[in-house]
Amino acid sequence: MKFKELTQLSIGEVVTKHPELVRVFMDYNVDFCCGGDRTVSEAIEKDTDEVEALEVAADKAIEQAKLFAVGGTQKSLDAFTNEELIDRIVNTHHRYLRETLPRLSELLFKILGVHGEHHPELFEIHRIFGGLKTELEGHLIKEEKQLFPQILKGSKDVAQLIKTLEDEHDGAGEALHALTDLTNHFTLPSDACVTYGATYDLLKALTADMYMHVHTENNVLFKRF
Repeated sequence: MKFKELTQLSIGEVVTKHPELVRVFMDYNVDFCCGGDRTVSEAIEKDTDEVEALEVAADKAIEQAKLFAVGGTQKSLDAFTNEELIDRIVNTHHRYLRETLPRLSELLFKILGVHGEHHPELFEIHRIFGGLKTELEGHLIKEEKQLFPQILKGSKDVAQLIKTLEDEHDGAGEALHALTDLTNHFTLPSDACVTYGATYDLLKALTADMYMHVHTENNVLFKRF
């Protein structure tokens, strides 16, 4: 599928179906959070002057997201077994969160101390991220110690637990939207230092990874149950 075929859909719908486009929209300063009911066409025409470059980047992202390596071959996520999906979730997305969340917490605390006086939004960013970090840490344990072992044992009685986890995904999505808005789509202020830039870059990367993480669970693995 080409990106132009998606442009009359709402941008909220598109990032749900194609989370690989989140990073593209962020790179071109296209708002995919607020005004998520806008069509993709309306959003990119309003938010960027680099429409053609965005379209090229979007097509490349869609193409690269079609196939994922597993067992020495490449196949779509839909073709992964439950075991392969769980392995990918744990060893790609969960590992990433375990490495990134503590680092981001440290960086945010550091820039809050240095820049908080002149950038009061950092207090709210720090608060929201702290809540997100706590929720995600508990969420990973629920999946790894409760849901995934049941799935691997062949249990079909997991619907209620999946509903709880999907609700937690929604909460994480709301927090990421708020962080995107508060950081003005990860735009650095004029007085930002190197650490400020590293913090926003890592927040941006975390947001992109979370969209793919949630997509893999909600729209592929969880739908099987």
